[in-house]
Amino acid sequence: MSPAPSQPPPPAGNSNGMYIALAVVLLLGIGGIVVWKVTSGTPEQPKPIASTTGSTSASAAPTNTLIDEVPLPPPVIDAGPAPTVQYTGGPAADPCTYNVCNGNVAAGSDTERGLQQLAMKTRRKCYDPALGNDPTLQGHVKVHMKIASNGQICSANVASNDMSSSGVGDCAARMLLASGRVPAPKGGCVNLDFPLNYVPMGQH
Repeated sequence: MSPAPSQPPPPAGNSNGMYIALAVVLLLGIGGIVVWKVTSGTPEQPKPIASTTGSTSASAAPTNTLIDEVPLPPPVIDAGPAPTVQYTGGPAADPCTYNVCNGNVAAGSDTERGLQQLAMKTRRKCYDPALGNDPTLQGHVKVHMKIASNGQICSANVASNDMSSSGVGDCAARMLLASGRVPAPKGGCVNLDFPLNYVPMGQH
């Protein structure tokens, strides 16, 4: 038997090309593996942990906003001690209720002239009729009066009477109170003792 003919060796050029291609593929594969390792091996960044302070302030923000939107209650004003009351009874609008009077009846004032006119009326209505019954009747009557700041006569009472008849003094006090008012005194209401001198005409 004759020996089988040997196969011709592959061309050198083709063998080198295969090796180069294989080497390129290997390099690409290794490079891809390295890139994958690098990217997959990157440590994961830790997630930020919200601090208690931050969360508190963040959650407190809307609360503060809500609180700011709620209207504040009106301030409580301390009025201090109660003022001294200078009137008794009745509505405050009534000037006769004041019990602290600092006014005065000045000489020659309208108030004084008004009182003098009232004194003349008491003489005609109270003293002259009594004098007709007792021609010797005479004396002095003092009527305590309270006159309001607007001139209203609030009260009139006999404070003293040296006459032999009390009827003249009582009549005079009633007339003064019923007369209603005189021109307003200066400085507020007035407490005064109003003197009435009753003597027969021509014996002043």
